[in-house]
Amino acid sequence: MLKLLEQMQTDDIDDVVKIINSHDEDDAEEAEESFRAVGGCLDMFVFRHENKIIGVTGFVTPPGCDRTHWLSWTYIDKAYTNQGYGKQILTELINYLKQQDGRMLFVKVSDYVDDEDGAIYAAALHVYQSLGFKIELTHPDYYAEGEAQICLGLRLSDTPAMIADIDIPTENIPVQFNSVFEIAETEGSYTFGWHDEGEQLFTREDVSIGLEAVREKHGRAVFLSFPSNYNDIKDPLLDSGFKDSGKLPDYYEDGIHDQHYTYKF
Repeated sequence: MLKLLEQMQTDDIDDVVKIINSHDEDDAEEAEESFRAVGGCLDMFVFRHENKIIGVTGFVTPPGCDRTHWLSWTYIDKAYTNQGYGKQILTELINYLKQQDGRMLFVKVSDYVDDEDGAIYAAALHVYQSLGFKIELTHPDYYAEGEAQICLGLRLSDTPAMIADIDIPTENIPVQFNSVFEIAETEGSYTFGWHDEGEQLFTREDVSIGLEAVREKHGRAVFLSFPSNYNDIKDPLLDSGFKDSGKLPDYYEDGIHDQHYTYKF
């Protein structure tokens, strides 16, 4: 049961976007577009203080995963920061997800340092870690040169006693690439769209075609990820110059991780 948070309504969008915009204009633009889409306020919550919305938080649930969630836009009105409200609403959201039988919660932050304001997300990172989140993966130069993406994870459910012994069969999945596009909110970071309904697994030549397309667009890097039990994915990527850049553990389900690969031009 929620005590501090209320389900976000479409009438709340303007107030919420103003709060986000005061911190991050790019986030505000993307958030508003999402909120105004059909069902855009689903799983989003507002926090009121003296009948005024001063905070927002929420989550999104990726497809193909077992009770895995990503923390969505979470901000407190600048006039009310450093008063503990952010930690309060996050604590309530985490407890809510546990009550809903959530299993894993992840969040992404930047290590951006502003010339005037310093490390913009340092306070948020501190709050996440104080609530039990652990840094699982760091992508240097993700958002821009010198600006990394930091991914943290929090287990919401009890860890299986013998998780290390879970037998996860590998699968020969015929993954094929079908698009190349720049990742939102980045400068020159790209990824490949893919599906797993092809006739055979992509080859090194397929990877080279994708890399050449990014090179023509003057991209800086390519970031890819696949379920860790997809067999034979790794070899053509490493042979093409990709590096194994880490994983988000137990992302798809216990024992099946989100394995990441990076190519730098």
